[in-house]
Amino acid sequence: MRERFRGFRAVYGFTFKQLAGTMSYKITTVLIALLLAGGLILISVFGANSDKPEPDGGKSNSGNAAVEEISPVDNVLVMDESGLSPINFAQFLKGNKTFEAVKFENFNGTDLKEALKDEKVTKKTVILQITKNDSDYDINAILPEGSILSEKDTDALLNTLSSTFGLIKLDKAGLSTEQLNEALQPVTYTYSDIGNDNSVASIIVKIVAPMVFSLMLYFMLIFYGQAVSKSVSGEKTSKLVETLLVSVRPDALIAGKVLAVAVQGVLQFVIWIGALFAGLYGGNAIAKMINPDYSNPVISVINMIRDNIGQSALSLPAVILTIVFFFVGFLFYSVLAALAGSMVSKPEDAASAQSILQLPVVISWLLCYLVPLSGNESFLPVARYIPFTAPFCVPVDTLTGVVNLWESGLMLAVMLLFTAAFIGLSAKIFKGLILYNGQKVSLKTIQGILKGR
Repeated sequence: MRERFRGFRAVYGFTFKQLAGTMSYKITTVLIALLLAGGLILISVFGANSDKPEPDGGKSNSGNAAVEEISPVDNVLVMDESGLSPINFAQFLKGNKTFEAVKFENFNGTDLKEALKDEKVTKKTVILQITKNDSDYDINAILPEGSILSEKDTDALLNTLSSTFGLIKLDKAGLSTEQLNEALQPVTYTYSDIGNDNSVASIIVKIVAPMVFSLMLYFMLIFYGQAVSKSVSGEKTSKLVETLLVSVRPDALIAGKVLAVAVQGVLQFVIWIGALFAGLYGGNAIAKMINPDYSNPVISVINMIRDNIGQSALSLPAVILTIVFFFVGFLFYSVLAALAGSMVSKPEDAASAQSILQLPVVISWLLCYLVPLSGNESFLPVARYIPFTAPFCVPVDTLTGVVNLWESGLMLAVMLLFTAAFIGLSAKIFKGLILYNGQKVSLKTIQGILKGR
């Protein structure tokens, strides 16, 4: 094993310095980090300024939304056919600024035509007809001809009177003040399905977290996968390739190049994610100085998830194992990119070969994200042990406690085993195609190399 990876450190160090030491890499890393952190700080500052209260306490004339609008209804003529007479709406509307000034008068009779001719009816009158059915009561509002009241005014009145009528029924039942207060206590309810967590935090994690992890992995593979392919295929055109293979084993060459690109890629993304959190929490701190009442919605969601998802799910071992598995998953797909680079004879052909290997990435992501949302619970337990799909589901499941740490460790071992196997496969193909520089490579050629011919 040691002989197979002879020269690994030299290849890794040279490739890492070649990629991460360039001025373009440093400028891109720093510039994007500054843009991410600065953008989030500015968003928080602007949000704090927009939420800042007015100097007069927010009671300016432009803030009329805070002032209760007085209803344009002058009076209500009540035609009571409910059998609950007398009904006194005014008693229960005391303190309601919108309808407190409305006069309620009873009409003796059940003839609507007669009620419309009543002398108390004006253009601002609402005739209220209350009837009783078998199991409930109906409240109907009628506007006289020529009324200047709008449908909105009538709806607002009906909504309030419907609620008030419930209080009147309780009052007519002869309940004491104490009993009435108990009956009016608000009721809150929740439901849960045994074996399932239906909390908001759990739903957010189940839907958002897989998408975030998957998109991160997908974009990293787009950014760095082609770099792996070109780096591996580029060695075939090097004039020193024969000398290189004397001092460095093909396995070490492939492993060193893949790991160097993977580490510098992950390092760049870690810096950007750190900038995101620095901008988020730094901007929130600055916004709090401007407006102490400001609440950042993103931080509120993060705190809600942290408070509701459970301590065991976000334990330090789970976080560490999640990060390691994410890196190994990225490493596995980087090895596939190296395999694509090993199969081509010219660096120019690496892009076309890499595009074919993007298919497993897209298909694996869609399967891991969409299948569980459809309600299929039998797919994920199998997908966690398949090296193509595991990087898209195991990190989130480990972080949220869906799988135990020992199970996640076993899946990690499977991933490492397949990664090592593909490194060996890439190295064998790379070595076998050294003499095919610039020539067309067919599947039959590759098959012959794998068989040792």
